[in-house]
Amino acid sequence: MLRHIRFAGAFLAVAAAFALLSGNAVAQAAPGKDSVVMSPENSKRTLTKDSISADAAEKMAHVCEAFATKHGYSSVVYILDPFGDIVHVHRMDGTRPVQLDGAITKAKTALFYRANTHELADRIVNDPVQAVQMWAHGFHPTPGGVPIVLNGKFIGVIGVTGSDPWDEECAYTAMHEVLGTPMPPPEKFKWERVN
Repeated sequence: MLRHIRFAGAFLAVAAAFALLSGNAVAQAAPGKDSVVMSPENSKRTLTKDSISADAAEKMAHVCEAFATKHGYSSVVYILDPFGDIVHVHRMDGTRPVQLDGAITKAKTALFYRANTHELADRIVNDPVQAVQMWAHGFHPTPGGVPIVLNGKFIGVIGVTGSDPWDEECAYTAMHEVLGTPMPPPEKFKWERVN
């Protein structure tokens, strides 16, 4: 319970900063990609609108698995809806327990900050006090957590853990292949810090 209160407090404390953060993946609906968000029938039943569909989330996880396999590592992928509920989880064989926790906390960090976790890591690299506060509150400011925005609407987040230098590119590749989001330039994915 206390952890949830801390998350809520941290969320409120940074609400003003949301508008200042940039770099979220923005996509336009691609032709034939109408299963990206929940159907109107499911939205009506759950009283939820503009949430990533389970079908799209599963496809994204499989793209991440193929990406990780290509680059020689095992990954864990969590995809959450805009309320923080799990839409899909995928764990490859050969992952360690810490990776499960890392993927969900990267996703939750992107969810609460509405920002790419790589950007958060860059922001706190020279601010040890803010870095300690983020880690102490259970946030995970390393690459791999990315908000999912479709047609200007926030529909979920993806958190990927397996290899910090590749996690963010894995997430963007999954969004690009399944949702049609643009791929950022290669220099965006450079990550050389060790936390």
